Amino acid sequence: MKPRDLVPTLAALALVIVTVSLGNWQVRRADEKRALHASREAAARDPAIRMPGGEIDPASLQGRRVAARGELLPRWTVFVDNRTHNGIAGFHVLSPLRITGSDRHVLVLRGWVASDPRERTRLPDLGTPAAEVEIEGIAERDLEKALELGRSPPPGPHDRLWQNADIASFARWSGLAMQPIVVRETVAPRIGAAVFDDGLVRDWPDPGSGVDRHLGYAFQWYALAVLAAGLWVRFVLFGRRKAGR
Repeated sequence: MKPRDLVPTLAALALVIVTVSLGNWQVRRADEKRALHASREAAARDPAIRMPGGEIDPASLQGRRVAARGELLPRWTVFVDNRTHNGIAGFHVLSPLRITGSDRHVLVLRGWVASDPRERTRLPDLGTPAAEVEIEGIAERDLEKALELGRSPPPGPHDRLWQNADIASFARWSGLAMQPIVVRETVAPRIGAAVFDDGLVRDWPDPGSGVDRHLGYAFQWYALAVLAAGLWVRFVLFGRRKAGR
């Protein structure tokens, strides 16, 4: 190989390696989404697991359908900002549930509520049952976080509007003993046999959605790899042969 061919050859090789790696990553993401969808479908069919009041292994409950009985504590309800539903801005509502017969609590992602379009930081008045309730949902290791430009300061004692939340920060803020799991409610809570209508939306996105999008991105990256290899063959390999004639 002539010295003048070294730079375009290395550039083409690097581009092929990078684009193939990105294509493989998109394929893996598609496989992960398929697995999440299958797990969600299986969880919906399985009977709900009763949330214990003692210590639990969060890995054993991840993605499983769970149920818990206890008291929702409105004093510690927080609103996670910048959450949209069908293009409408709003909040995710988080409340701790004191598990019946225990001093432990489980963090409940109760649902979504729209924000006031005239005053975004105005918090809505929510109805919270003042009695023992039964909740049901999907157990998750923690909450998904939205992208933040810079690090937000920890919430103050009376701050109820948060940019992001997780179990550890909520436990520090509230001082409550928390189970290492979040329950994403899929149905409204029940008081006995009656359903309590709190007005929250629980139309959660399917974590397995977007498989076709990932596969489409993978195809684009692989196509770029083929294009880079083809250009190298055309201009370096064939170009060198033509120059040698």
